[in-house]
Amino acid sequence: MRKLIISSIHPAAKFILLFLIGLIIWFTFYHFLYKIDLFYGDSQNTLLGFSKLLGHQSNFILEILGINTILEINGEMVVTKLVDYPYNHGVWIGEPCNGIKIFGVFSIFIICFQGKILNKVWFILFGILILHILNVIRIATLTYIAAVQPLWLNFNHNITFQVIIYGAMGALWLIWIKKLSKTEKSN
Repeated sequence: MRKLIISSIHPAAKFILLFLIGLIIWFTFYHFLYKIDLFYGDSQNTLLGFSKLLGHQSNFILEILGINTILEINGEMVVTKLVDYPYNHGVWIGEPCNGIKIFGVFSIFIICFQGKILNKVWFILFGILILHILNVIRIATLTYIAAVQPLWLNFNHNITFQVIIYGAMGALWLIWIKKLSKTEKSN
């Protein structure tokens, strides 16, 4: 009976229902993960550790370009800065900017959409890697902007890179829908 009810739901409605349930579960889990990390402090903080990794990778890009950088930890925030810029407050990498939430949203979409399990696994890993690389480039660029043209920082943080990151996620979803989600039909 239960299987009959689920199978009678229109595929688009089924996807939307599963996607919404997945998002609720993800954001609830993420909220409690964040609270657990705050409870344990810096030595156990998974999210702070990921933000540190993101900061180190972003600074590495700037160092390759010959720009001296420094990474500071202020409470639960990681700050990337350029060295020798006296009015540079740096870029703060915290819980909303580390990309973990968007990784979850991206993955839930792929999980809930039709397609082969093996394709879903490799595409989710591929998509998370692409989104992470874009986020590393975003942090490096914002760190540079904060030191060189600080008046441009808010616009680029709130508009330019939101469009780029969410546009990339949308493009990855479109690739999944158009190219990889097809299931083999039995004759």
